[in-house]
Amino acid sequence: MRNRQKGGRAVRQPRQFIAKKITVDGVEFDSQTEAAYYQLLRRDPTIRDIEIQPQYKIIDNYTVTCKRCAGSGKQVSVKTGNPINCKLCRGNGEREKAGAVYTADFRVTYMDGFQEIVDVKGGPVTRDFPLRRKLLERAIGRELVVVRRKGKEWVRE
Repeated sequence: MRNRQKGGRAVRQPRQFIAKKITVDGVEFDSQTEAAYYQLLRRDPTIRDIEIQPQYKIIDNYTVTCKRCAGSGKQVSVKTGNPINCKLCRGNGEREKAGAVYTADFRVTYMDGFQEIVDVKGGPVTRDFPLRRKLLERAIGRELVVVRRKGKEWVRE
């Protein structure tokens, strides 16, 4: 009885969206939808510059108390029973953790100098996207433009 829950109902498998990488004008894009939107942007005469995959720091690096030595910097040796420097935090009691970076699809600059950050979605968003979007908007102080293709039209959300 594969893929069955306790009550006999079938477990619903999540849909998998596998995007094909595509190269346009010597630039490799993560999906055909993203490449199609790039071609649309290239044809727009009101656009001065298109930056592909700009990165934004949404969470800075931070430090935490070491979990192995509880912040003391020392732990007991298994062989001798003597205190030794913690190998996880190297004896200082704190560990540095990496922050997080958001990579948008495009940063578009118009002729009048206005800039917008664009993310192209070809399928459903991931579970963490709403949170990452809020963190980005808070970090840069402006709204992220999400673009989807509906039929033959591009819809801005």
